[in-house]
Amino acid sequence: MRLTVYTDYTLRVMMYLAVRYREGGLATIDEIARAYDISRNHLTKIVNELGQTGFVMTVRGRSGGLRLAKDPTEISIGAIVRMAEKDFAIVACHDPETPAQCAIQPSCNLRRRLARAMDAFMAELDSMTLAESIAAPTVAASLLGMTTQPVVMMPRKSARATTPAGKR
Repeated sequence: MRLTVYTDYTLRVMMYLAVRYREGGLATIDEIARAYDISRNHLTKIVNELGQTGFVMTVRGRSGGLRLAKDPTEISIGAIVRMAEKDFAIVACHDPETPAQCAIQPSCNLRRRLARAMDAFMAELDSMTLAESIAAPTVAASLLGMTTQPVVMMPRKSARATTPAGKR
């Protein structure tokens, strides 16, 4: 079984946003496209669908962007894959829209086993959260070119201590 490129890119977008989630703030499609070296046009379609299905929140405008709609610990990889994959038919006989073309279809047990295998595959993906899909968030941020800016505290300029007149 092979997931589509669309699903691959969808998972990448969601993982990028999961890494960004810790820092807060919005990500842009251009930023994600640069990080993964993926076409902006592909990502635009994906982000649009992620927004329509409630996985991400999008903000329009000059300082707009997108972010996860929920905490990455609350989003399963299985839910993302189900949203992105439109066809889970492993072989033609699994697709109810395809007319029967196999002579042994009435006596075939393979169809049932393949369906169970698909169920097991999806159960495994359902058991993993988006947060769990990233082993080392700090390393991932670095690899994706996200700059994690440490907060630098500047000392306040203290006012000169005043002393009574004539005393120093």
